Amino acid sequence: MGLLSQGSPLSWEETKRHAEHVRRHGILQFLHIYRAVRERHKDVLKWGDEVILRGFLFLKKNLFNY
Repeated sequence: MGLLSQGSPLSWEETKRHAEHVRRHGILQFLHIYRAVRERHKDVLKWGDEVILRGFLFLKKNLFNY
């Protein structure tokens, strides 16, 4: 991903049409990364990792019921 130098933002209606796709693929992407690194121990969190971890714990509690 890089600097978007051309283009314009989507309207709210256009954004809503893509929301489910973005949500679903964001969760799938996170789960793929989580499964790839879950065995790591004593690893240092980098900026943003704590946000992703919070999101996973929320999903685990509220969507997966465990």
